[in-house]
Parts: sequence; C-alpha cells; structure tokens
Amino acid sequence: MSDLAYDRTWRRAYRALAEVLVERAPSARPLLTGFAVCVDKRIDLHVVAPPLAEIRETGARHFFAELMARAGAGRGGEILVDWPGGPAFLDTFAGPRDAAIGGTSAQAAWTLSRLGAPVVLALSDRSAEILALLDPSIRLAGPDGEAIPVGEVAAQGVGRPAHYILEYAAGRPLPGVTPPRSTRVIVRFADEDIERDSAFRAFSRRHSAGARTALLSSPNTVPPGQFEGALDELAEAVGEWRAAGVGLVHLELGEYPWPGTRDATLARLGGIVTSIGLNLNELRSLAAAPGTTEAQALALAEQVGVTRLVVHADDWALAVTQGDAQIELEAIATGCLLASARAAAGAPVAEPHIPEEAVFSPPPAPPLTRCGGWSVVCCPAPHLTHPASTVGLGDTFAAGFLLAHSLASPLGVFAGMAKAGTSLADAGCALIPSK
Repeated sequence: MSDLAYDRTWRRAYRALAEVLVERAPSARPLLTGFAVCVDKRIDLHVVAPPLAEIRETGARHFFAELMARAGAGRGGEILVDWPGGPAFLDTFAGPRDAAIGGTSAQAAWTLSRLGAPVVLALSDRSAEILALLDPSIRLAGPDGEAIPVGEVAAQGVGRPAHYILEYAAGRPLPGVTPPRSTRVIVRFADEDIERDSAFRAFSRRHSAGARTALLSSPNTVPPGQFEGALDELAEAVGEWRAAGVGLVHLELGEYPWPGTRDATLARLGGIVTSIGLNLNELRSLAAAPGTTEAQALALAEQVGVTRLVVHADDWALAVTQGDAQIELEAIATGCLLASARAAAGAPVAEPHIPEEAVFSPPPAPPLTRCGGWSVVCCPAPHLTHPASTVGLGDTFAAGFLLAHSLASPLGVFAGMAKAGTSLADAGCALIPSK
C-alpha cells in the first residue's frame, strides 16, 4: 500500500470512529477514577530557559541542566526539583489563563466530561481553586455516598502547590539544544499524597457494580515515608472495585522520582489491576531484555501479571491483551483520536476530529498478530509535529481507551482493519517468560 493510500485508509477509519464516538459516548457506563488531582500551570520553556540560564543558584543550575538534557533528547516525563525559589520564579511566567486541572484521574475525567460520558472522580482537595478548574459536569461523591456534579459541591480546604508544565517545540532552539520532538516536562517542587477521599470509597462500595472500568493514577508523587500507606489505600480501592465486578481496572504508570517506588508499585498492584498503561520511554526503562516493542510489552505483561498492557507513543499505540482483539484495537484507536484532537485544540474537545495536518505513519507492528494466548494490536495515531499543546495527551489517551471499554457493545468501526497475522515467534515472542 502506498503512503497516500495508507493515509487515506486510516484517515477514513478515524473519521468514522469520531462520528460514532460522539453519538455513543453519553451511553457509556461511568468511569471510576482516582487518586491524583492538582493544578497545572502551563509555561513555554522557550521563554523561561534564557532567564533561567542566568541564575547562579545551585538548585536553579541543576534544574536548567535537567530541562536542557530532556529537551535535547526529546524526552518529557516528570521531575521533582529541589530549588526553594523555583515556584516564585516560574509563577512570573504563568498567567491566570495558564492554569488548568491536572493529574491523571482529573485529566481523564475532563476528557470524558467534554464528550458527555459519565465519570466519578476521587477528590479530597475540594478547594475553591480546584473546583473552579474542574468541568462542572464531572461528578464527585457526596457525604451521603451518592455522586453529585462538581457545580453543586461546596468549596472547602486551602489547596496544594501547583505543578508546572514546561512545554517545548520540535525544531525551535533552546540554549545549547534544539528539541527533536514536541513534548513537555512536568515539574514539582513538593511531595504530595494521593487523594484520600472517604466519600468516594463509600460510593465505590455501593455503586461499582454499575461500572465496567476504573482508572488508577500512579502514586508517583508520594514520598517514600508515606508510600506504603498510599499503596495500601490503592490496593484496597482496587479490591473493592474488583469484588463489585469491575472488569477492567487500569493503572497508568508515569515516571517515579524515588528509586524503588515504581517497582514497589508494580509488585503491589500488578497482581490485582487487570491493565497497565505507559509510554514508550517507560516501557524501554522496564524492559528486561532488548527486543521489539511488542515482545517487550508481552514480556512485561507476563512479568507483572496483567491481562492487558497498553503502550502509547507520539504516532502509534499498541496493546497486548488476552481479551477481544477487535475491541482492543478500537480502544487504542479511540485513545489516539482523543489525544490527537486535544493536541490540535490545546484542551479536551466535545467533538473530536482528525486535524488536516495530521500524518499517519506505519507503526512498529501490524494491526493484529497472535502470540500463544495473547493478541497484539497496533494502530497509527493522527500525529501532529507542531501541536497546540502536549499537556495531558497520555491521560487523554487513557480516557479514550477506557471509554471504548465502557460501552455496552463494540464501536464496530475497525472490523476491516484487523487481519490476523502470524506468530510473533520470529519477532521475539520467546522472550515471554514461562510460568
């Protein structure tokens, strides 16, 4: 298939998906999601970098060096910075319009609420600042154990320190480096606990049977001294969801600043969640051996003990699953659609579409291949070299992926796209450890 024919084929499929999704999203079962919410302040790294380079404080110099190293490698991720003057410095570059809701669970809730899909969010920090940034149709658990719209919740509390989202653009020079891709670095200056929302937990115990899916944010902001307690809380919540019949409990991984905490998370939660999501850099850092993306994903899924593992990259997505491959292909395509639409608009949208400037490139694997009891599905994403924003794209992808699994029946758009391939043995299927 020529490049033009390939582009036309996938563009047509994605346009059909967008039409069906807008119609069916409001009929989805509610997504339960927790336990990470924050205020994001979006800042242009190209504006910040020159004055930051002039500051001689040790913390500022280390901060600048880390940012330039990541930008030069085209790497995003999340970092915890030890520089007391950092927040005051960055606040001078962030205006009121640069603030938005952040955190994996809140970003996913925002994405789904724009589509009219039901979602219930865990939130203990109900400060006026946080509530003002949330979509008013997102539901929170009330004191009586029932869910109510954010717009009806009374503000309380004083909030917590913001996250700073430093974005940079491909090909646009920074001091000493030119980024090869557009992305962002999430910057924190303080430790954070998870959202310990007892009302949400009570709601979950009463109403989880009405949900098909649940999304768990990684506890990667929690410091070592509080980490075991946070894992206990998350494990209890997952156990309640699973006991109530929630079939898909998804952990979105993220980057961990403290040694050992990522592995501890996987060891504790890997055996009880059913699904894990991560980006390509995170997969590579976890891979036990060299190999193809699909072989590494399969090996990690087996090692951690999940029945589904999803990898998202700039211009493609891949999932390994023991479930229905057709639904899985539609799910990762739905995630790609919503992430691309957000990248073009700069925020979640109510009516996703394929941007004209988006490019479809062949991904690292065919739409469907088999490996023993596993299926590997893969699709190109509508990729933008110069997006309006890169904030929240992975979380938006996760929201779309879970939305497709929250529907009563398949979307039915990609039936002709998945054609069974051959075994992955030659591509490294043998890397999967035997049990």
